[in-house]
Amino acid sequence: MTATKPTASPPGATAPAATDSKPLKHPGMPEGAPSYSPWELSTGQASSVMASGGDNKLTAPPAAKQKLFVDKPGSPFQKDVFGGTVSGNVGSMQASTSSYSGSGVHHYSAQAELRGPHVGYELQKTHAGRLGVTSGQVSAEANTFKAQAQAGVSLDRNEHAYTAALMAKAETGVGVTASASHDFNRHVGGYVKGEAKASASAYAEGVASLDPKMGTAMLSGQVGAAATAGAYVTAGGHVGRLHGSVTGGAVAGAAAQAGGKLGLENGFLKHSADVNAAVGVGTHVKADVAVDLRHHLKPGIAAGLRPALAGATSVASPASTIEPEKSRVEKFLAKAFHKA
Repeated sequence: MTATKPTASPPGATAPAATDSKPLKHPGMPEGAPSYSPWELSTGQASSVMASGGDNKLTAPPAAKQKLFVDKPGSPFQKDVFGGTVSGNVGSMQASTSSYSGSGVHHYSAQAELRGPHVGYELQKTHAGRLGVTSGQVSAEANTFKAQAQAGVSLDRNEHAYTAALMAKAETGVGVTASASHDFNRHVGGYVKGEAKASASAYAEGVASLDPKMGTAMLSGQVGAAATAGAYVTAGGHVGRLHGSVTGGAVAGAAAQAGGKLGLENGFLKHSADVNAAVGVGTHVKADVAVDLRHHLKPGIAAGLRPALAGATSVASPASTIEPEKSRVEKFLAKAFHKA
């Protein structure tokens, strides 16, 4: 048993997140209403032909003191061009330490992140007509270089768990996503999405853990590298409560990982070595079906095909908003609390 903890982002990071394509909000949808997004469930993955590792191994306690040594956001920029928005940075750098000591818990770590020039483009358009709302979105991103590293120790005398970790990772990649959707109303609609990505990454990590209470004293290490490229197409839609989508794609690339363990783990003396490699071309197919068990919306499908949507915008308008029908339980609770 190792005392490693979940991944944590380095403090002080100011680099923008990767462009993530999301379905556009229907103009008639009430603000804050729950929504089903099959895109998040059907995005193509690079299968097993990719390296997995190189994440931060230590998470600082919430009350840890953070000290920034380097915090250079570079020169971020954003400009509206060609009907969309171009944003990026010529480069950025962050370096910080985290420290905490109290109540039997001690944490000391240092982390750094370096990003080279990167740029992204995003375009969104929405049109409302007599037969419903059509929306489209195009996004692209290119990261020339990104590197991050972490080193530190975490000591918990209460749980008798002691961990020292070291990690370094570098990656680069480009991606393009385009999508289009049409909603006749909130009951009937469809969409199509295309996505292409290419990336390369390499990492190295080592962990030393000591947990006398669990009989663990382990040294472990791992290195890996991968280069992949993939293209995917997703088509789907919804009719009433039924939502569905199908994703098809292809991925090509190569990956290699090697690691090993030496020591006492949960009372067992262990020595292991593991080497994995993969190269080739593969396909990816995925289907997704979901049924919305929430109460129906009013009015029906035919009533949604009305000219009133012609003047709708990408922001919800009270004039064209169709509020959800309340269930019997909601009506009973509303009446009870209203009387109270």
